[in-house]
Order: sequence, then structure tokens, then C-alpha cells
Amino acid sequence: MRVLRTLLTGFFIILLIAVGAFFGSREALLWWASRSLASSVQELARAETKGTFAQQCQRSIGTDVFGKIDPKYQLRFLNHTEYALEVVCDVAAEPTLITRKNLPVLVSKVPGSSGLLPEEPLSGVRLTAFATELALIREYIGSVPEFFVRERSVVLSDGVVLADGDAAELGVGPNTSCEGYGYICCDAQTQMGAGESISGIESCPATCFSSCITRPVLLSFTTAPFLNPQTRSVTIAPGGTVSFHYVADAGKSSNLQVMISFGDGKTEQLQGSTGSVEHVYSCPAGNCQYKAQIELKDAWGVSSLPGKLDTVAVNVSSGV
Repeated sequence: MRVLRTLLTGFFIILLIAVGAFFGSREALLWWASRSLASSVQELARAETKGTFAQQCQRSIGTDVFGKIDPKYQLRFLNHTEYALEVVCDVAAEPTLITRKNLPVLVSKVPGSSGLLPEEPLSGVRLTAFATELALIREYIGSVPEFFVRERSVVLSDGVVLADGDAAELGVGPNTSCEGYGYICCDAQTQMGAGESISGIESCPATCFSSCITRPVLLSFTTAPFLNPQTRSVTIAPGGTVSFHYVADAGKSSNLQVMISFGDGKTEQLQGSTGSVEHVYSCPAGNCQYKAQIELKDAWGVSSLPGKLDTVAVNVSSGV
């Protein structure tokens, strides 16, 4: 009994030390990251005071009037951990790079903000620590206690860097890429965006989201008799049978639901990434045209994206 008590006591002591080390290192990392951003803002201020990049802007724009050159300095994130110190000579041109930097290891920017603009009244970002590690724990366990997640706001207010733990209004940030905001540019054909989104980004105008969900993808939808691959049509006589066959990529889903509409008001539901079904077509008028269509839906209710391969025109003609 005494040995068991000793073991339990030792276990709890080790656990307390580990928890204390986690919280302590988390605060130290966030403080270090805040100071790194503050130091970078000071570096931008020194570059502006020195005036070297203003002269470069003068030469690149080609104007003879130096007083008209008004370069803008910015700290712009390139992804969730890397950022660049830049000079914007002209809004229509690419920024001039001063230097690239990284946040301290295990620290990342919270998605949604893009960086710091010293000349704006208010701009800021939020930082967090151990985001990747906590995401892995969340994936295997299902949830993580809220007190494990800690964010720290780094706000630039009228040129002064303020760092605190509250989720303050972050103001205006520089224009950047989808990855610079901390989001993902989803593939329009194979993925569906989920969560928050940002529109109008040049590199990713419509599919920049905080996360992407894999779509099921139709690989082929063919018939017997063989369809014409250019018109995706097949012709049969009234009372004839068309055999439909499909092949799909279900992604991570283990249960793919397939709905085939034959175009004459009848449907057939199948399951799995491959399958076949036959259908008999009639035509009271002697010449009829139907549009057969297939739709895929995975276990999470995400549907395939409509495309050229998912329809077949079935021509029923008494002249065949």
C-alpha cells in the first residue's frame, strides 16, 4: 500500500511539473513572439527614418519630384509563421522586400488577420502557441480544455505596439495571400470550403477558407451501348436498355451515396465508389430525349461538384 501511494504521489508530482512547464513555456513563447513583432516594427521605423527605400522608390517610379514619393511600410504575413518587412512604393506594384522573418518556434498567427501597418491608426494580429500540437490532441481525443488554448493580441495603435491577452479589435491590415491570412485556398473541384472565408484575394478569389472539406469526385460515368464521348449521348430504340457504370473517388469517406436520375422521372440509389445499374427507356412519341445525371454524396453530406462528366443524353428513336 505504501509503494502504491508513493507511486501515485510521484505521478501527480510529475504531472504537476509537466502542466506547469506547459503553461510557463506557453507564456514565455507568446511574450517572445510579441517582442519579436515589436522589434520588427522598430526596424520598419528605422528604415523609414533612414530614407534608403524612399530613394529606391524614387528611382523605380521615375518621378523627378522627391516630395511626391510617399512609401508605405508594412509587416505582412506570408503564412501562419513567416512574415515580411516591406515597402510599398506604388499600390499597383509589388512591395519591395526589406527582410523576411519567422515567429518563434511553436508560435503561430491566429487565422483572420494579415499583419501590421504602422501608418494606420489601428492594426494588429493575434498569436497562439502549440496550435499544431493541440490540433493533433483534438483530433485523437475529440476536444481540448479551453484553458489550454491561449491567444495574445499584438496591436499597433498610432505607431505604439501594445501586447495583451484580450481578443481586441485588430483594425486594418495589409493585403496579402490566402495563406498570409492563415487560411487555405481550397481546390474548387475536389474540396468545399468550410468556416470563415475571405473573398477578393487575387491568388485565391473565391475559395479562401479557414478549412477545406474533401469532396467526392466523379472519375467516369459511362454507358453500354457506348456513348459518343464528344456529345456524351447514346441512341437506342424504344424499349431498349442502357447500362450505366460509374467510378468515383470517395476521398476520406467510407460510405459514398450515389443517386442516378434517368431523366424520365425514375431514379436509382447505389453505394460505393464503383457501381452499375440498368434502365429500360420507353418513348410513346417515337422520338424522345432524356438527360441521365449522377450525383455523389459522402458520409458527411458533402456533394460532388457538377461537371461535364455527370450527365448523359439518352436519345430514344424508333428509327434505330
